[in-house]
Amino acid sequence: MKLNLFWILPLAFASIALAGTKEDLAQVQRNLIDLQQQFWDLEKQLKDNATSVQESVNKVQDSTEEMRQSQASLNAKLEKILNQLQALNEKLDETNQRIRNLPVSPPPHPAPTTVPVTTEPGTPAPPPVSVPSVAGSGSVSEQNLYQQATAEYTRGKFEQALRGFQDLLDQFPASRMAADAQYMIGESYYGMKEYVDAVSEYDKVIKGYPDSERVAGAKLKKAFSLFSLGKKGQGVIELQQIVQRYPSTKEAEIAQQRLAELGLD
Repeated sequence: MKLNLFWILPLAFASIALAGTKEDLAQVQRNLIDLQQQFWDLEKQLKDNATSVQESVNKVQDSTEEMRQSQASLNAKLEKILNQLQALNEKLDETNQRIRNLPVSPPPHPAPTTVPVTTEPGTPAPPPVSVPSVAGSGSVSEQNLYQQATAEYTRGKFEQALRGFQDLLDQFPASRMAADAQYMIGESYYGMKEYVDAVSEYDKVIKGYPDSERVAGAKLKKAFSLFSLGKKGQGVIELQQIVQRYPSTKEAEIAQQRLAELGLD
């Protein structure tokens, strides 16, 4: 009995130890499986991230190419617009030159006044003597001032012309030639390329002499002055007003042509 007990006890302890080892081994295997699964998950995540990064890189490259193409297109359009503006400026200069070369018609001379001459009875009367009228506006002095200033303008002496037209306004503010003189002051500044002053003087015609035939011309040259100052929007408004308010005038024809050149007809 003692002998059997002697062998049984070691076997029992060995069985218990072996059982413990199997459980540990199973746990280790489970841990390995978990780690392997985590490794696979991590590897898949890395692959997904790499794919996402590559897609982002491709999108950036595509966007860069689109931006390059868009920039090239914009540059081409800009160059086209600049060429069109240059052509329009050349046409504008040509039109301005034609307008400057238009002859300025001075106002008609007043009809002479016939003055009868008293003679003795029975003596044949001599022919009547014609003398210029000096009463009211349109007197010889006004005409002389206007004609002299116009002559200076025609010769391109714009400063002298300006002073002459201003003298007429100063001496004869109620003259029937006042609107013409005021308009020619604007023309003198325009001839000197002093466009800011030209706009101001043309405005005096438009506001101070609204019934004058010079208003349409003043608005046209005001528009050209605004274009020269880079104020295209304001110039376009002036041209459109000419077409609407003075449709049967030469100025309206020129304004319509200019709007057509700008693509605004």
